[in-house]
Amino acid sequence: MTEKSIINDLAAQSPNRRRFMKRVGFASAALGAAAATTGMAQSTSPGDVNILNFALNLEYLEAEFYTYATTGQSILQAGITTSGTGTAGATTGGSQVTFTDTTVLALAQELAADERAHVTLLQNAIASLGGVSIGKPAINLNALGFGFANMNAFLTLARIFEDIGVTAYGGAAPLIQNSGILGYAARILATEALHSGAIRAQIARLGIATTPALDGADHLPPPSGTQYFPTDTTAITETRTPGQVLYLAFGAANATSGGFFPSGVNGTLNTSSAAAATTDGASLTASPNPIHVVAGADGATTISWNAPAAQIIQVRIGSPTGALFTDNFNSGSMQTAAWVTNGMTFYLQDVTNNKALTSANTLATLVVSVVTP
Repeated sequence: MTEKSIINDLAAQSPNRRRFMKRVGFASAALGAAAATTGMAQSTSPGDVNILNFALNLEYLEAEFYTYATTGQSILQAGITTSGTGTAGATTGGSQVTFTDTTVLALAQELAADERAHVTLLQNAIASLGGVSIGKPAINLNALGFGFANMNAFLTLARIFEDIGVTAYGGAAPLIQNSGILGYAARILATEALHSGAIRAQIARLGIATTPALDGADHLPPPSGTQYFPTDTTAITETRTPGQVLYLAFGAANATSGGFFPSGVNGTLNTSSAAAATTDGASLTASPNPIHVVAGADGATTISWNAPAAQIIQVRIGSPTGALFTDNFNSGSMQTAAWVTNGMTFYLQDVTNNKALTSANTLATLVVSVVTP
């Protein structure tokens, strides 16, 4: 049986759903085995559980959107478990969409099945680490005022969700410590990227306007933009931190609720930051990343930067105004001492002509991971 048919079995609540759940359970067992073989006990991986629960909030949102759009029902009505820790909430604002194009309808139905399957997969992955999944928070699917009136509105909101999903998984990947979990996260990211490409192609084919851009990391597809694929100047996808993702979900900086999540998200990663800044071809990298150290030690790495649109830059630690790592020309590299901790974030700031140390002048961010064997 193919993966596609297994997912469709789940969506349809068929007798084969038990077989699907068994296979997901097998995948969860494999994840647990991977945790053991990497020397990380389940109880010592709270960071991974927090990251997966943050992703689960987003998967609840996507799954609800596509399921309502294709069936007029919630994921709970489709048989998906939505209970867990945190504050439970209802989903409002969704309705079935009238699709006038059979290709888009088929695409939407497959997207709905995939996102429901992602909810289940994340719940099982969290359980494999000895954690407890968050429940579905309150969701307002009409937060932007569109998405269900017609097929074009559906595609416009779907493009936003899929492009954000790609950047969210890309931003979280360096923080995941368990190699088994990272492998599954990478495959979910790949699926989200396939979704994004398919949606963007339909938007370009149908000539649907998608302005304005969400933030500096948003690359609009034709006809509003020029890129069929949302990549930066080095042909890789953009990334967003959890705070930058929540900025888009909440519609405000330094917020804990709003927008699509009127009562906030569940879990420890629950506060928005400033929006992702325009990179203008800038890059900030570390080598090695992740840094492998013995237990209890901090790491050392080489930070490299390139900011073609700037003349003078600073690299700051923790925030745009955090501790200064270097004040330098627009291209170069510098080695740290052994003080880098897991999840430490570096900010590449444009300070040409004494520009202020604000998020508006952040050219790129970098999250460095420190892991033990």
